[in-house]
Amino acid sequence: MIGISEICRRLEAGPRMAAEVFDLDVVFANAKRLCEKYKIVYDKANPVPSDDDLADRTFQAAIDFVIETGVYCPDTSSVIKFTRDEVLEAVANSRGRCVMGQGKDRYEWTPRLPDSDTKPWYHVGTGIVNTDERIAFNLVRSYAGIKQANSVSVPALEKIDGCQVSSGTPTEILGAIRGIKIARDALRHAGRPGLAIGNCISTAGTSLATIAASGSHSGLRPSDGWLVGMLAEMKLNMGALNKVAYLSSWGANIGNESGPLVGGYAGGPAGTAILNVAYRLIGILVLECDYHLTFPIHITKSCSTTREVLWCVAVSSQAISRNTRELVWSLGYIAAGPMTKQFFYETAAYLAAAVPSGVSAQTTHPARAVLNDYVTPMEMLGSVEINQACVGMSRTQGNELAKELLEKYEDKLDDAPIGTKYQDCYDIETGLPCREYVELYGQVVEELRAMGFGIRS
Repeated sequence: MIGISEICRRLEAGPRMAAEVFDLDVVFANAKRLCEKYKIVYDKANPVPSDDDLADRTFQAAIDFVIETGVYCPDTSSVIKFTRDEVLEAVANSRGRCVMGQGKDRYEWTPRLPDSDTKPWYHVGTGIVNTDERIAFNLVRSYAGIKQANSVSVPALEKIDGCQVSSGTPTEILGAIRGIKIARDALRHAGRPGLAIGNCISTAGTSLATIAASGSHSGLRPSDGWLVGMLAEMKLNMGALNKVAYLSSWGANIGNESGPLVGGYAGGPAGTAILNVAYRLIGILVLECDYHLTFPIHITKSCSTTREVLWCVAVSSQAISRNTRELVWSLGYIAAGPMTKQFFYETAAYLAAAVPSGVSAQTTHPARAVLNDYVTPMEMLGSVEINQACVGMSRTQGNELAKELLEKYEDKLDDAPIGTKYQDCYDIETGLPCREYVELYGQVVEELRAMGFGIRS
């Protein structure tokens, strides 16, 4: 591996340029040229292709993209460069294995292939902000109550002791620590104290807060997972590198987090598919990561369930799963919110694209994940049960199901219903859903079964 010290040296020695120049003259130009060179063309009619050659060409294009583009650091205005041999060596030395959790909740995560019946990694939950600590507790306890869960995401907190959590202040550190302690308490109450937290640390926006809250005093363990986020597109700041230097020094599980924008600097679905694979390569080159979280999003609709994004997710997932041993969970941001049928239609389409394409998938996030308290355990349960129904599904089947589901919601994405916040469809004291939501979920499950999803409840 290259190592963080060498990365820092290359930051000093690398070519310098303005961010705008890197965005347009490097990222955009390279993505456009490589789409043409490797004949990577978006197919609107088939949101879930099953073309192995297309997947493999996308992977080769991503290798070229990493070599020719590098990674930009906005703090130094310089580019970290890599050689072809370094990229190929990183792929060849991929671990292909990550162990998370403790005791009876210790699980080993292994790679999948397209059209595979290999069990995926079930990562349950979201980092959506909660306004009430009791809601955060209820959510994590319910996530752990989903028997398939291999790891969980825990919510971010809006306030700590009545004070707004603000980035770069003591409230951020206190909120990060409190959030983890609430989650550990909830996991104990659920009877799964060893279950891994995979989105460490949701309340921490800065590297300082992440480092401050990562010790055993907050309840975190090396068997949990820490997300290190990249910036759009192909950028990595000093805060992220600081996290890597700290986490790698004591063997923490590092997750490479990225959300490429379909319609952004990489262009449309074809260029963004190349970019999404390139992010996985950067993850192992720079972050020495153990796993990846990827969430391509449409630049104007701010969700992952447009036809273009589904195609990008499918092609890039197939490129990764066919050509590497990297462990990936793909995350869908859903336009519709809790307690709406559209949420489950969008979720089913996203999972029909991702899971048959050979990756694992995190439970989808409702209401574009931008509204506080707009998440409940029902969306997470539905995501897991639909995910399970996609295991063993062929890409051809996934394609037909995605097309049928798109007819139900595609023209409703711009004005998707935001749904119902937790407090209005769950009892905060008992943590149980209202009867209306239980009935709605039962109805949508029957609809999906009639379409061909083998959902087992």
